[in-house]
Amino acid sequence: MTVPPAPICLAVLNPGGRDAPVDYAAGPGRPSDPGHPPVNYHAYAAATGGAFFHRTDRLLAQRDRFQAVIVLIRSRVGVSLDAVRRLKAVGLPVLASWKEAGPYQIADQLRSTRALEDYQDLLTLADGILSPTAVLPPRWGWLTAAEFERKTRFIPTPYPVEHAEWDFSVPIDRRQGIMLGTRQFFVPTRNHLQALSRSAVLSEELNTTVTVINGDKRAGRRLLRQLESSFPESRLRLVDRPLGYADYLRLMASHRLVYQLDRGYVPGQVAGDAALCRTLCAGGNSALEEVIFPDLADDGSGSLEAVDERIRRLMTDEATYAETVADAATKAADSASYGVVARQLADFLRDLGCA
Repeated sequence: MTVPPAPICLAVLNPGGRDAPVDYAAGPGRPSDPGHPPVNYHAYAAATGGAFFHRTDRLLAQRDRFQAVIVLIRSRVGVSLDAVRRLKAVGLPVLASWKEAGPYQIADQLRSTRALEDYQDLLTLADGILSPTAVLPPRWGWLTAAEFERKTRFIPTPYPVEHAEWDFSVPIDRRQGIMLGTRQFFVPTRNHLQALSRSAVLSEELNTTVTVINGDKRAGRRLLRQLESSFPESRLRLVDRPLGYADYLRLMASHRLVYQLDRGYVPGQVAGDAALCRTLCAGGNSALEEVIFPDLADDGSGSLEAVDERIRRLMTDEATYAETVADAATKAADSASYGVVARQLADFLRDLGCA
């Protein structure tokens, strides 16, 4: 399938960040390419044929190429504010977006008066505020509620589902078991321990394996070994080594379903990864879960048993599983593909009067 050119070219700037610059003029590249994969905030650049930068001066050297810049707001808000000022001084439209965008994460980064003051100035100076989550960032300072609403828009982080080389799907009859989407015991909003506990019950009921990636090194390994007795014998599979992104996606694609109870209202990389694998993601409340897997997402207000019951059916009913997978793939293409999100970004900038 020929992918049409993007309607706009954007740069993404993570001022002072560690990720190396990446140019996406030729598209998202291939999974085997070195460097950061074209997902999360990199994806806004990749979807528009733009580029990702970590230094403002390097971006300014190519400024004629871009219609606008997405500046990531970091925990040191003043660093991002300085970048916005420099970009605005040369006439570049700016969209500001939190790098760690879940509401709990934002609150944790705005704990000082200095951070609040800088955030106030940044909201006023930026042309728009881009939210990768359905829970919009907080308004603060001089900006009126009406102006904040005008300037702010939820646009999900895109995934290259229309690019054949990023299709990691495997035949349904080769998919087995459940993969846990979370991997961190010590981040409260992940609810990792509870997800492990409930997946142990599902493992026994469905006579299936549960794969868990250890993200907490020695401490995580110790806890997982202690919890292993909760699972039927040989049903807990522990991945205790670093995986490249492509290998991680291949592992995910070999599973029938991804399960998590993340309640952080985050953008939803796990759900986006599941979309690339053409598998399902159930139980969390991230933005992409709500968009791609709305009947499987859960914000915690309902019954966990209801979520588990849907999982039981998907694990045992072949027709329902195939239908749900096909529906999720359609939703991903219609709401979170590169082309769709690129058009949403172009429309947003037009509505702001920047394009």
